[in-house]
Amino acid sequence: MDASFGVKLPGLVPSYVPSLRQIPAFVAELERIGFDDVMDGEHILYAAEMDHPGGSGNFHHGRVEQQSDRSDTLVMFAAIAARTTRIKMFSGILLAAAHSFAVLARQAATLDVISGGRFVLGVGGGWNAAEFEQMGIPPRERAARTEETIRACQELWSPGLSSFQGRWTEFKDVICEPAPTTPGGVPVWWGGNARSKPTARRVATLGEGWLAREAADYDEVAESAEAIRAACEKYGRDPASVGIRVSLTATADWDSATSADDLIERAIERARRLTGVGVTHFTVPLSYYGIDLTDLARLLEALRAA
Repeated sequence: MDASFGVKLPGLVPSYVPSLRQIPAFVAELERIGFDDVMDGEHILYAAEMDHPGGSGNFHHGRVEQQSDRSDTLVMFAAIAARTTRIKMFSGILLAAAHSFAVLARQAATLDVISGGRFVLGVGGGWNAAEFEQMGIPPRERAARTEETIRACQELWSPGLSSFQGRWTEFKDVICEPAPTTPGGVPVWWGGNARSKPTARRVATLGEGWLAREAADYDEVAESAEAIRAACEKYGRDPASVGIRVSLTATADWDSATSADDLIERAIERARRLTGVGVTHFTVPLSYYGIDLTDLARLLEALRAA
């Protein structure tokens, strides 16, 4: 199968490594196996209980026992970059609207430089509106704020003096260092509902690709891919230049699979079907597969051979 295959880091760290400190070494093992990239998502503030829509997982937090160990995505990626040489690092997704545009632009560019161009900035508004409320950001503004933050970052990644004026962001004749290694700046991928025109437009005009939500089914992916193709044609872009990334998960498969072999077979079936609608990148979410490195290597080999 001519596609890119990555792994999403587990929310429950003890399932794969004893603590956050061992994640870079674990990713080095994923690189050795042959995966193309590693993905990590972001929450900044957690409630005591968070129920992910679409059945993608429930999180329970407490100070006595913390059951979901999440770290800062960009800091962890910097540590991973120092331990690896080939595997890419993909934020999926970063809540860009909650970040300072200038700090985010500098952090992303620095990560691009120290990794040798192996960082991809996936952004979106996330599903947890309450998280933005707690940070003083009106949830209804998060999509527009995300777009403005990325536009400001892309201006700061451009050569020469940078100037920008938006609704929430304004600067004039400044330079942000370091300059990214990647020509044109850090690659940006967009999350969100691409069946909606604003998201499809952002993908077509401001990004390298689209990130489907983790629980997206076939119809949602197919309709989103078609909307992105239409937006590309509208804005004069070759649709083939846009990547589409989908998680190799489906709730019914998690519930009914009885073995690693069963999971591998179902993942191959899903990947084959989704390739037909233009999916270029696939993610294996470790939290739901729960298989060891040996079976992950078998899964990757089977996917590449499919």
